[in-house]
Amino acid sequence: MTTRETVGRIGGLEYTARLEELPLRRSDGAAQGTLSAFSYTVDAPDRPILFLTNGGPGVSSIYLHLSGIGPWRARIPLDPAGHGAPPYGIEESRSTLLDVADLVFLDAPGTGFGSVVEDRDPGDFRSVEADADAIAAAIGDWVDRHGRWDARKFFLGESYGTIRAAFLATSAHLADTAPLDGLVLLGQAVNIQETFGRPGNIVGALANLPYKAATAWYHGAGSQEHPRVEDAIRAALDFARGDLALAMLQGDELAEPARTAVAQRLSKMIGLPVESLVASRLWTSQQDFRSDLLPGRVLGVTDSRYAAPAADRRLGELEYDPSDVALTPRYTTALSRLLQEVFAVASDQPYRVTDPDAGRDWEWDEAGVALFPTYGQPSPFRTYPYPARLSRWMKQNPRGRLFIGTGVYDSLTTVGAADHLLRHYDLPRERTESHWYRAGHMMYSDAGVGETLNDDLRAFLVR
Repeated sequence: MTTRETVGRIGGLEYTARLEELPLRRSDGAAQGTLSAFSYTVDAPDRPILFLTNGGPGVSSIYLHLSGIGPWRARIPLDPAGHGAPPYGIEESRSTLLDVADLVFLDAPGTGFGSVVEDRDPGDFRSVEADADAIAAAIGDWVDRHGRWDARKFFLGESYGTIRAAFLATSAHLADTAPLDGLVLLGQAVNIQETFGRPGNIVGALANLPYKAATAWYHGAGSQEHPRVEDAIRAALDFARGDLALAMLQGDELAEPARTAVAQRLSKMIGLPVESLVASRLWTSQQDFRSDLLPGRVLGVTDSRYAAPAADRRLGELEYDPSDVALTPRYTTALSRLLQEVFAVASDQPYRVTDPDAGRDWEWDEAGVALFPTYGQPSPFRTYPYPARLSRWMKQNPRGRLFIGTGVYDSLTTVGAADHLLRHYDLPRERTESHWYRAGHMMYSDAGVGETLNDDLRAFLVR
């Protein structure tokens, strides 16, 4: 694929849009393939650069690329009750960050227009360390190619991209070639091992409570004494840090009357029946919550405002994610229009939204695991100290700043998980900011939320 370049204008601002190939390589090795990158730059001195990737692992940059951060956004219905049927579309983004920063959307190895040469194994890049090293090399190559050595540089990762961000921050290659001034974590998953709702994981149950309260508030099933969803979230955080934590830690030693009293408070907050909460010792996973909150309905994984009829297992129906059904076709259709109408890419050149093999083959271990017992492969003692990457970077870089954004209706990377990250990993509060948005995992799927988020990011980038 040859470099595609065009000039555009938005709000009186002229910019250059590029689709180009970058080498796919480790920071100390020869190219083993290619990565694709979309960039939007303005011919003006001293502009910061924001590099961006989505998550997965193995997802292209499509959802950020068409979020409205850049000059274009996919058209998303304002009402989550709307469905995913056509007409779809693409529109200019009135809130684009192009007025304050150049933007580079990087497609993860194995996605976009990227390729791996025939005698190389794509699995070489399917690990937390190899993936981050490849993205670090791509950032360095882009900076060299465009002569942007002196620009301030920021990295924005979404979902798994936030784990990638933590590894990039401490990349020796970037420290030497393109050190980062700030990180943006949208839907942070850095501490997801501690905060995901595995059976018996009390920290996860406590961290997920604000998500459940926000979702119950939205659907009118719980937390109805609060006028705003933010108030419901704060009440849930207080309950999770106090009485609920004390009750859950006691397990079956908690007397039945006390457990029932706590279950009654919890039921009023998250909308599930008291008797089921008592029977489960106050614990319910996000997955069960999405199925149980509204009888006969299932809520979206990435955005619990979306709901659909539950699968009929008597017929052998499989569950589906109503938020994914409503949103993904809009992004993929918008990308097709962008490629043909802006970059003049022929329709026979396939763009890979995902690498379907990445998640199955991913290697989650990293060097920090050596500090903990790891008997066997895999080991019950295995740990993944990803947050240590963030704390180390902020200690080594006294100017480094951190931005965390969380969608309150996101069942995957929750408000409580972000709160846990801030409270337990020694991140300097004076250089860290955390924001909640009335959205799901893909916070830009709501145009109004996207404009607010962009305003917050604009302030972060120019500070």
